[in-house]
Amino acid sequence: MFFSFSFSFFLVFLSPLIHYYYPLRAKEEEEETPSSFADETTTQSVRRMAGGGPLVVTSRRMATRTTTMAATMAMVAERGGGRGGGGGGVLGAATKTNSIGSTMMMMMMMMMRRDGMTKGNNKRTYASQAKAVDAIFKRPLPHKTQEIVIKAAQTFGPKRPGVIAVKAGMTCDWDEWGKRHPLTVLWIDDNQIVQVKTEENEGYASVQVGSGYKKPKSVSKPELGHFRKAQVPIKRFLSEFRVTPPTMKMYKEKEDEEGEEGTELEVETVEIKGAREYKVGESLNANHFFAGQYVDVQGITSGKGFAGPMKRWGFSGQPASHGNTKKHRAHGSIGQCQDPGRVFKGKKMAGQMGGRKRTVQNCFVYKIDSERNLVYVRGQVPGRKGSMVKIRDALRKKATVEELEAKIGKIGVTIAPKSSKDPYSAYNKE
Repeated sequence: MFFSFSFSFFLVFLSPLIHYYYPLRAKEEEEETPSSFADETTTQSVRRMAGGGPLVVTSRRMATRTTTMAATMAMVAERGGGRGGGGGGVLGAATKTNSIGSTMMMMMMMMMRRDGMTKGNNKRTYASQAKAVDAIFKRPLPHKTQEIVIKAAQTFGPKRPGVIAVKAGMTCDWDEWGKRHPLTVLWIDDNQIVQVKTEENEGYASVQVGSGYKKPKSVSKPELGHFRKAQVPIKRFLSEFRVTPPTMKMYKEKEDEEGEEGTELEVETVEIKGAREYKVGESLNANHFFAGQYVDVQGITSGKGFAGPMKRWGFSGQPASHGNTKKHRAHGSIGQCQDPGRVFKGKKMAGQMGGRKRTVQNCFVYKIDSERNLVYVRGQVPGRKGSMVKIRDALRKKATVEELEAKIGKIGVTIAPKSSKDPYSAYNKE
């Protein structure tokens, strides 16, 4: 009984709702009455289902399908009253042909949705699927992302390319206060720009930097052709760094007369202060940085092999006596019982230690030797001697554009300025 009443409710009120919510948007040459698509009997059935009003359609094909489907549903409803047990008419037809009527109604709604029976003007700038995905993952639209990138470049300064260095070892030095500083020596071995990527060609701005030297027999033919095209020597290491171009395009949505965002976009060219163009074959040396700034160093940590939980995670181990047998350095329990019946992901256990890519932020550049292309860094640098590391401007402690313009490119040995705070002030109290 409930399904019969539900079907009757949708069957009776479906056509008036369509007439109310979906206005006629067909062109003048396509406007025709329903009688041109069906006979007089069908037209009367359609008007009777629509509450006496005309059936509103949006296209010739939709008018034909909607008229035929509505007429079929009306005839089923009128002829189903004899054995329906529902008092005749629509209610009886619903009792008898519940599944058939539901299927027809579902097909009719699918056709209306596919043919574009929508309320008002549907304004879209991008594809609906991409817009839905961006909404699900809370990602801004492309022109919104570009606006955020431009504001960040104007506020915090442009992105510069990094360099590829070789970890040469460690040393130490004493500053003017007499304080000892442990330093890691990084050698910048013949860095050159191999490729420049632009937003017009690749969709984003970056530069590919090469370092070192390699024999031609050790390089594949595609790589060899890549270096020949750039007219640079064969490099041992290649790495890509994102940069900020000197000019960027900002897209803004035009507003309608009513103040709403429209479908058209305005293009505005914005100049980024401090950004510059990079050319293929350009060299990057140690004076790409200056003494006193902070950098981020990325590399592969030293591999330690298979290590136990005490060495890998710093576990204290189990008791050394009182019944413990061969479990002094074990990690103990790794889970519960039947519930949950498994070991949780990320459980700290024995396994391979080291050999992972890690980035150490805010390493202090203590000294620059531009003649030998050496950078002396104070801080933890991942990797062993001879390993390759990447150096780039610090993300959290960026140098200003004015500092970069005034201090980079100096020739010779430069040391970070003297600290204003006395490191031994705590011991000088009388």
